[in-house]
Amino acid sequence: MVRELYARAPEAGSRLLLQELLPEGRDLDWFFQGYVDSAGRCPTGATGRKERAWPTGAGLTAAGRWAVNPAVDRTARALLGALGYRGVCDLDFRLDRTTGAYHLLDFNPRPGAQFRLFTDQDGLDAVRALHLDLTGRPVPPPSPAYGRRFVAENYALLSLLTVPRRRYAAETGGVRRPTEWAWCAADDPLPALAMGRAWLAHLLRKALAALRRRWTPGGPRPAAAPPSPRTAPEDAPDRLAPR
Repeated sequence: MVRELYARAPEAGSRLLLQELLPEGRDLDWFFQGYVDSAGRCPTGATGRKERAWPTGAGLTAAGRWAVNPAVDRTARALLGALGYRGVCDLDFRLDRTTGAYHLLDFNPRPGAQFRLFTDQDGLDAVRALHLDLTGRPVPPPSPAYGRRFVAENYALLSLLTVPRRRYAAETGGVRRPTEWAWCAADDPLPALAMGRAWLAHLLRKALAALRRRWTPGGPRPAAAPPSPRTAPEDAPDRLAPR
């Protein structure tokens, strides 16, 4: 099948791009975030492990943890250097168990939704590093907070309902770090309330649509076919002809 598609590439007017399917699995999905300054330095670059995603196995980070992965760090930095990239970046990787290589799944030239996961012990993250650099101030060396966790409450709940079992290895040893919540904050509850209201309205719309589909009768019934004309006697044309 692939050979047939490749042979038909001239019909598309461009080269054929083939993508390899990397199976999902436990502890295979990682991400890298950081800021690359004008000199090509990336002091805030860090790696995290995606513990839960929505949709499961292929979606955004619903829960993740700041964890050291030298292979992902080297691969990301090599890619950024080869591209001559500057600015904030968010990269997703997946491990191919058969080769031991990490493959790039996604490259976002912007802060990722979980960028606050990599807030170090002094409050420095990629966006703050960007602001310091662009305003001519030095970016202090990071003080990593390995083990720090990020949870997007709404997507994590959906992931938990879909896959209750944990799909990642449990943490062993080390210092337990606080969790960074995407929406909930004791000093600013309005974002969480707005998110809850929006999701409640979304769920209600979905439920009403499902009820309508269930209780609304099917579309209009097809019109009955006209009865087939009976065969008239041989003299019928004479009797039915207009006078």
